[in-house]
Amino acid sequence: MLVAHKANLYALPEGSSNELWQFPPKTKDVYPVSEQTRDRLNTLVDALPVADADKTKLKQKVADLTVNGATITGLKDAVDALVQAPGGDAAAFKKQQDDLKTATDAATSFEKGALDKLQAFYGDFGLSSDGKTVFVVPFRGIIFALDVSTGHTRWVRDSGDQVVGGIAVDGNTLYFGTKGKHVFAVDATTGERNWQFDAKGQVWDTPTIDGDTIYVSSLDGSLYALDKSGKQKWVFRGVSSGIGARPVVAGDFVYIGAFDNKLYAVSTADGTEKWSLKGGNWFWATPVFQDSVLYAANLDGKVYAVDARTGTSKWAHPFTVGSAIRSGPVIAGGGLLVAGRNGHIFKLDLASGTSDDGGTLVLPGVEVLADLVKTATGESVYVVPSTATLYEIDATGKLGTPGSTPLPQ
Repeated sequence: MLVAHKANLYALPEGSSNELWQFPPKTKDVYPVSEQTRDRLNTLVDALPVADADKTKLKQKVADLTVNGATITGLKDAVDALVQAPGGDAAAFKKQQDDLKTATDAATSFEKGALDKLQAFYGDFGLSSDGKTVFVVPFRGIIFALDVSTGHTRWVRDSGDQVVGGIAVDGNTLYFGTKGKHVFAVDATTGERNWQFDAKGQVWDTPTIDGDTIYVSSLDGSLYALDKSGKQKWVFRGVSSGIGARPVVAGDFVYIGAFDNKLYAVSTADGTEKWSLKGGNWFWATPVFQDSVLYAANLDGKVYAVDARTGTSKWAHPFTVGSAIRSGPVIAGGGLLVAGRNGHIFKLDLASGTSDDGGTLVLPGVEVLADLVKTATGESVYVVPSTATLYEIDATGKLGTPGSTPLPQ
């Protein structure tokens, strides 16, 4: 189980705070360089005109290389001690040695700096299709591809922009937006950039991928539909304020909440508006769709349920939580679970939007901003509040006392 809290990512066994690994590591001096760096250095080693035994020793030094500390000096000293095979060009050999040492310094300095500059995780992280790699991008905008089993880096890249949202994964491509008004497509294996799309405003949301289309919004009030080559299919500009929410696609519509206090339904075919719903504040939380009904939470402290095709209300009136709602709700245990910013959790009847006496619990003294996450079975829901505690709520019946797991500090 992977849990992000502020500037840390934890891999935890179910129901335990004994982390399998933590990122960034508590002690950076013993953190290995990325797999990509090791491969690059080993390629330089293979090109050296030296004995195979010497190459084997050097590759062991590369295998032991960390982002800081004595392993760097040890590798470079071993390079200096190499003896060229007879008959070679001495000047060319010296350049190869220097290139290997320079590459070692550059890679370790960059990767150590990337860890030192790491800031809070605000957005979603992505998981590879085989479940072996997790892709994370903290606010500083440096992307890390991490081995799920060890937490070690496969590769690391600096996007050059700050990132508020998270990463969407589709096959071997990663998509994310930046405060620099860009949308990037990146190769998931290497981290190399495939293409860049320039938006008109900052991009705060995680892109949504549906079929061959990428949907992404921006703070200039635009919702973009892009193809997978980065070409714009259409743009919806009917919003009078910024958009920071993640789009949700269902059937022929893409749904998006905006900072003009409206929730919009837009045609996936051409970007035309089908309907809009007015709330009392921003629609920032990601809506939930099920059985032709859209459930949307608002910073006005209300939850709205509407017919997804017409925008007409499905409940007699919106459900009032009692505090602003920034966290995206989830459907679990046959009901809609929603968290107020003040730590009050509700389980609502999907048809009526009501909560009986057993449908409420309170997490005292906490603030909930992150989206709720349900387990694979849909029977439990995880809550990560502002405090360093992971809560697990049994959603199968009335809400009882949640399980709690303190996160390592």
